Amino acid sequence: MGDLRDGANVPFDEDATGEVSSRAELSVDALSEPTPAAPVLPPHLRPVHAASIQESRRLAARFTALAPSFHDPESEDYDADAAEAEILSAALALRCTRAVADRILRDAHIALTQLPLTLARLECGEFPAAWFDRILRRTRHLTARQMAFVDAAASCWPATSTTEQFHHRLSRLLGRLESQQETPAHLTPEGRRRVELLPTRDDGIGCLRVVGPAPEILALAQRLDSAARAIQAAQRRAFEAGETPPLDPRGTVAGTATPASLALLQYDLLGGAAFGTDGVQVPQPRFRLNVTVPVLTLLGGSQEPGMLEGTTPIPASMARELAGASETWHRVLTDPCSGAFLALPATRYTPTRAMLEHLRLRNTTCAVPGCTRPTSWASEADHIEEYDHGDPEHGGLTEIENLHLLCWQHHRAKTAGLLDPTRLPSTPGLPGRTTWSIRDRASVIVHDNEDLATPHTTEALMDSWTRYQARLESRRRALERRKNPPPPPY
Repeated sequence: MGDLRDGANVPFDEDATGEVSSRAELSVDALSEPTPAAPVLPPHLRPVHAASIQESRRLAARFTALAPSFHDPESEDYDADAAEAEILSAALALRCTRAVADRILRDAHIALTQLPLTLARLECGEFPAAWFDRILRRTRHLTARQMAFVDAAASCWPATSTTEQFHHRLSRLLGRLESQQETPAHLTPEGRRRVELLPTRDDGIGCLRVVGPAPEILALAQRLDSAARAIQAAQRRAFEAGETPPLDPRGTVAGTATPASLALLQYDLLGGAAFGTDGVQVPQPRFRLNVTVPVLTLLGGSQEPGMLEGTTPIPASMARELAGASETWHRVLTDPCSGAFLALPATRYTPTRAMLEHLRLRNTTCAVPGCTRPTSWASEADHIEEYDHGDPEHGGLTEIENLHLLCWQHHRAKTAGLLDPTRLPSTPGLPGRTTWSIRDRASVIVHDNEDLATPHTTEALMDSWTRYQARLESRRRALERRKNPPPPPY
């Protein structure tokens, strides 16, 4: 039999009850061995090493505290509404998004139930927190049976290992485990085909990632490369013949008399590709793509960035270019001091398109605290105070103060009574507030988003006006002195 400490061989048995038992003997003495000597460090780095030990202990304590909040969807008594309430409550406690809280609760459950031996080493500070986190991330697809052997092996690995050695041990162990069993369909290269929008960076850069089997991705890359090279060659021939170059959507190729780069040509080919939907009619987008630009930025008097979809700042130059290329502008009114979006009047039960756009500007994601699902797509308008169809005058009005956009899941949860929002009295010109109660177990007050550029732009305008007025007053006084010079001193 191989050495379990190296993860070279991982033999296992499963008894008739389905309980996993390892052939390797893991005694309590193995976990109570003296901790290896700490590295020799200069005085100014010793507190850093001590802090890393405390970080491991804090992570273990957090997992222990959060594990009871996890609701296993595979259990017979699983309650989706109770699980959602627990996730949202944990997100408030962790001060993170719902998606992150969901992942952390799952990790806590796995740590306590499937990695108890390794968690014990984490709890005593011997196992680095980053190592434990890597084990959790690399083993999400393993079965409970396989996790038992990861735990048995990792709990025996020496803490004197380097990080590189730990990565090697873990990769070797996982490779052997995965080779012994058939990969689930959804984890095969074919099952992982997808296109995903990655989180947008703060410099106006977005990223769309295509994932799939390597042969298909390589074939796509080769097709793009071949097409780009053919167009680049055609652009060169067009210049030699004095003709208009092909694929020049920005006019920069003709303007510079230089063929576009292969990277830019591939980008333009993807951006202009037509989607073959096999005759399926695709509905028009529910919302427009919003780029909010301060008026002074448009006029060139300010470098205040624009905002794409209310969340992603874009450079002022890019905002001006987008605005210049647009045929229609929509005016957005905000309070000049606070940046609060000014409400529209209530007119009917169904919100108007202008109201929906206003709500999306105010909350670019689902209004439930912790939820990051964008409101640009499958969002639903909801009355905070229910609309009374039988007696509209005595129910919640269809007005901005009584509306918000929710994702379908949380709209259903609110209708079921899991979530209870209450709109608080607001001061005109200031962002509104909503109290969210989660099944009477947690509550939080959430302020509406505001246009962050407005107060800054207003302050700059007032400062400019004050300096202008001071210059006028200085000129007036100088002119007055020239007209009425003071008498000579004698």
